[in-house]
Amino acid sequence: MRIFDEFLTWAWVAALVTSLFICSQAGGNYVAYMLNLIFINAIVAVGLNLLTGFTGLISLGHAAFVAIGAYGSAILTAKVSLPFWVACPTSAALTGLIGFVVGLPSLRLTGIYLALVTMAFEFIVDEIILQLSGLTGGAAGLSVQPPTMAGISFNSYQSYFFITFSSLALVLLCAKNLLRGTVGRALMAIRDSETAAEVMGIHLAWYKTVSFSLSAACAGLAGSLYAHFILFISPDNFTLFHSIAFIVMIVVGGLGSISGSVMGALFMTALPEIISLGKEYLPSAIRNAAGLQAAVYGIILILFVIFEPRGFRGRWVRIKLWWRTFPL
Repeated sequence: MRIFDEFLTWAWVAALVTSLFICSQAGGNYVAYMLNLIFINAIVAVGLNLLTGFTGLISLGHAAFVAIGAYGSAILTAKVSLPFWVACPTSAALTGLIGFVVGLPSLRLTGIYLALVTMAFEFIVDEIILQLSGLTGGAAGLSVQPPTMAGISFNSYQSYFFITFSSLALVLLCAKNLLRGTVGRALMAIRDSETAAEVMGIHLAWYKTVSFSLSAACAGLAGSLYAHFILFISPDNFTLFHSIAFIVMIVVGGLGSISGSVMGALFMTALPEIISLGKEYLPSAIRNAAGLQAAVYGIILILFVIFEPRGFRGRWVRIKLWWRTFPL
């Protein structure tokens, strides 16, 4: 089946891709940096939406999977001397296997209990990173080298754009095709009703663990890209706050929507910059508050849950419907 049925959609996608390439190469380091960060966060959001939005399983420890991918790729390239193009998919596959194991509690747990298990996994990974200081650098962090492929060093934000953009495009293509097939239909059936899905012959244990594995693999891929992007990683880059930020991304963008994952990643990545720009207009007591960013995240989450539960994707669908039926 074709990805896009209408020629106009293809034209819009081509215009968007062209604009991204022009902005990344001609917009300076800051624009290229933000685009790379948006693409990396979008990969995590797509994977988390597969788990939460399409399967109905909650994870509060997705930053741990990102950390595994980041440290795995950094160790493989720095201490095992594997090239980036081997270390990146290897670390993603390793993270996917760990996600498969972490997903086993989902066979008996749901809701808040599963969320607590994944949150505990987040704390366990943080402690392992701190204890294995000889391998991970511990609290001092670990330096990472920029990737090199075919003799080309991707040591600038503009050149690294091609890696992150290609990775996101591949993840979006795979996710879209996956969800249109048997696996995607099974995941959505489990989300709607586990009892009905099991009666229809869907193997709950298999599809739940596969969902966890695929989601973790996406997070591991994003972690590998993130490590070679910022060139330095530490436990402070993968905290519970980051896991909550990923949850906010998919809620704001739209649960159960691939395009909504990208919208949410775009909004939440740009939000800290917006907060920084707006601080000068706030009273000094609020401006200097340590938890300002977390408070803004919480307020946005509450507002979207109450007033826009379908996120940006749902609003965009209603806008398109309004234009198609205008003036009726």
